[in-house]
Amino acid sequence: MEAIEILLAIEEIKKLKASYFQRLDFKDWAGLADLFTADASIDYSGHARDLIEQHGRNEIKPAPEEWVFIGGKAAVNFLSPLLADVISVHHGHDPQVTVTSPASAIGFWSLYDRLEFKDEVYHGYGHYQEAYRLVDGRWLISGLVLTRHRSVLALKPAAR
Repeated sequence: MEAIEILLAIEEIKKLKASYFQRLDFKDWAGLADLFTADASIDYSGHARDLIEQHGRNEIKPAPEEWVFIGGKAAVNFLSPLLADVISVHHGHDPQVTVTSPASAIGFWSLYDRLEFKDEVYHGYGHYQEAYRLVDGRWLISGLVLTRHRSVLALKPAAR
């Protein structure tokens, strides 16, 4: 690949990830599902493990190993009811995207997210490891692993 082709692919992948965060926060579930290949491996189990290990939330259902999905639709079917009433802000930082072939790439992103529940606010810190594939001229996420390094769960202040 020419250097300009590599740079263009990296920019398209950065836009793809920005779309992922925006569609997640805007609860555009159909649009979010559309960002993944049909066979994408999506692993959000790190979030569930974080809630259990760092915050003692043993009531987390289903178990962390069930927070792994194949395809965007399966992930969205799981996430949409969990996040329906949650105000969220996801920030991806420090993208490290490597084009591995004309139709594949890998990426690593630092993450900060804030999830505002009815009575609590969750601040999460971690990263995404991802794989991307060019399908019909469009970059899509073909693999995603969310890892949490730290999180802070706080009660919301009482309304005045």
